Order: sequence, then structure tokens, then C-alpha cells
Amino acid sequence: MSESEFAAELRARMADVDGELELVRRASDDHAAEVLTGRLENPPRIVARYGVDVRPPGGGPVAGAA
Repeated sequence: MSESEFAAELRARMADVDGELELVRRASDDHAAEVLTGRLENPPRIVARYGVDVRPPGGGPVAGAA
């Protein structure tokens, strides 16, 4: 898998989690929101070590970022 394929796959997974996060926030499920937030925080920290840009095309915020 190339770096760009890796970044695209990671962005897609983060977008999925971000969508789930929106649903659990609407349902006021604080525990699920906390778990999903943790899933969003770890990948960018890890890939930053390797210089992989996971921001969506156009340079917007990473999914789940406040």
C-alpha cells in the first residue's frame, strides 16, 4: 500500500468514526462519545511520526477535530 493509499484509507476510517461520533453525541451517549473520540485522537498522532498527511483534501481539519 502506498503512502497516499494509506492516507486515503485512514481518512475514510476517521470519517466513518466521525459520523458515528455525531450520532452518539445526538443520542447523548457520553461513554460511546468518549470511546470514539479516543479512536479519532490516536491515528493522527501515530502517522505524524511518519510524515503522512491525513487531512481531508483542501486542508480542512481532521475528522473529529474541534
